[in-house]
Amino acid sequence: MNVFVYGTLKQGGMYHAYLKGAKLIEKDALASGTLYDTGFGYPAMTAGEDGTVAGEVYEVPDELWAGLDEVEDCTGSPDDLYEKITAEVKSPSGSHQAVIYVAKKENLLRQRIENGIWINR
Repeated sequence: MNVFVYGTLKQGGMYHAYLKGAKLIEKDALASGTLYDTGFGYPAMTAGEDGTVAGEVYEVPDELWAGLDEVEDCTGSPDDLYEKITAEVKSPSGSHQAVIYVAKKENLLRQRIENGIWINR
C-alpha cells in the first residue's frame, strides 16, 4: 500500500527515518485538500476539492505501518489527532491510490498554507 506524505515525513523532514525501507514512488505528487500550519512544528491537511497539497508517495511495507501510525498519532484512540483515508493522488507519471493522514482535530487547523507546500524547518 502507498502513503502520501506532505510534512515531517517528507525527504528532509524530522520523521523521514520512519520511511526507511519504503520505496519512493513519486517525489512531486498532489492530493486534493487544504494544508494548515498547526503551530506545533508540523502541518495538517483536510481532504477536499478546494485546493491541492504537495507531497511525496511511498510504497510502504506492512511492517512500517505501525510506526507511521504512531508518529502520526493515528492509533485508533478517540483522542488521535489524525485519521487515515485512502484517496487518489496525482503525479507526472499518473494517478496512485494512497493512504493520507488527515486532521481529525479542529484545533490543528490554525493557519492555512495557501500554496499547499510545507517547508521542513
